[in-house]
Amino acid sequence: MNLEEAMEILDVVQGEDKAKIRKKYRSLMRRYHPDALGSDRPEQIRRVQQMNEAYHLLMKQEVPILRSARKRRKWEWTGTVNADAFCERNVYLHYSMDVEGEPLYYQAARGKYLWDPEEEEFSLFLISLRHAAKELLEQVERRQGTFREEDTLQSDHRFQVQAKLFHLLTRQFIDPLAALRKAAKPKMIDLEGRAVYQFRAWVGAEGSGEAFRATGELKKGAPIYPKAFQGHRILVKNREGKVLGHLSFDEDYLYFCLIPLLKEKCAKVRMHVRDVKENRRGWPHKAKVDVDFYFRLEQEPPKDQHRDLNEEIRELLLAYETKLMQR
Repeated sequence: MNLEEAMEILDVVQGEDKAKIRKKYRSLMRRYHPDALGSDRPEQIRRVQQMNEAYHLLMKQEVPILRSARKRRKWEWTGTVNADAFCERNVYLHYSMDVEGEPLYYQAARGKYLWDPEEEEFSLFLISLRHAAKELLEQVERRQGTFREEDTLQSDHRFQVQAKLFHLLTRQFIDPLAALRKAAKPKMIDLEGRAVYQFRAWVGAEGSGEAFRATGELKKGAPIYPKAFQGHRILVKNREGKVLGHLSFDEDYLYFCLIPLLKEKCAKVRMHVRDVKENRRGWPHKAKVDVDFYFRLEQEPPKDQHRDLNEEIRELLLAYETKLMQR
């Protein structure tokens, strides 16, 4: 493949920097990857292979690298804002891997910006929220005069509080429906105009208990049913009601987009077994069930249902501060 062919495949024009090339590549992969299409026909696999080859070829070229990003001032970042969010957060972007001696990411902005899948890597978004939760705890610790690395880093209680803060902040900085529509393409639109998405998921079990036996008994095409929500996870069962375990997705952002919409009764799901794999050669025995997960949007979340969790965050921080005062 030559340079001109690579540029044509990814729709890249002369002079675009690597950040734009990366954005176009990821957008095309979300649209044409066999997992997104729910099909693995040879021509689709070949198309993705060409896109990968074109991407790696272009990223090796001497093109402007982050020139515009380096000059962009923090207040020039544009994005949807949750004005009622409890705090601000940093927005991080990747540096090019070709820039030696630089950190892997840099702070591009700070504010109450919602996560935008087209602009911000989900892994960096999660780092941003961990940092925001850490900042909130450090503010409390400084007020109490207990901000010492040897105290904070080894505190189990602090870790639990930070984890709760993290999950509360994800609900403030992710609009599940808007993020889903940007991050994934529907497999189809049904006759009633409802978007139907298909995702790859899986359930795993190990040992010799009931979940392992129930998982091993599943056959290709068998239905799987949701049993309960447990935090950001879905507990699933078979037709007879036997618990199989928690459903896992290949993409982490799906936990934060799909499950809130299901909890708000804005969508319905259908799950079928794609394949069952068992490994009995070692101990514990292991079983994995690949699942086709169909997600149909029934309605949009209520307009007046804003995820304002500020009071819950305040109570959590107050309880943490009280705990520090008792030391």
